[in-house]
Amino acid sequence: MPPTYAAHIVTRDAVALGGAEILVMTSTDNNTGGDLIASYPSAAQVSPEDVLSANGWRVADGATSEVEGGYRIVAVEAVNWEQIIEHVRFARAQAQFEATRRDRAWRDALQGAMLAGGSATRLSVAAGVSRERAYQIRDGRR
Repeated sequence: MPPTYAAHIVTRDAVALGGAEILVMTSTDNNTGGDLIASYPSAAQVSPEDVLSANGWRVADGATSEVEGGYRIVAVEAVNWEQIIEHVRFARAQAQFEATRRDRAWRDALQGAMLAGGSATRLSVAAGVSRERAYQIRDGRR
């Protein structure tokens, strides 16, 4: 039997939860939540089931639970693994790019603070690194 995943469907009615989107998670247990597999934006003119179908998922029979107004969870099964993996690969590449960008910004800020004469002890604590590592970053050493 293929694994079942949970699609958390958030509509525009659930304003407190942010924008309308569909989050496919590894667990169908409402209490544990699971890990995020994929997220898809949801449009008002397209049903969530159609969004899932267009992205390689099928809603499992009779497996829906309403959590609150504008938010429900449905069990889904993968029907097009290649399409799903391609989407996840793209999202992974975006996340890796963003992590690299943020790491560079963190290094630049720490280096700038060190070069401006900031306290190595206080800056290393703020940065979550040792004093030695703070000096390496200041000097441009990897």
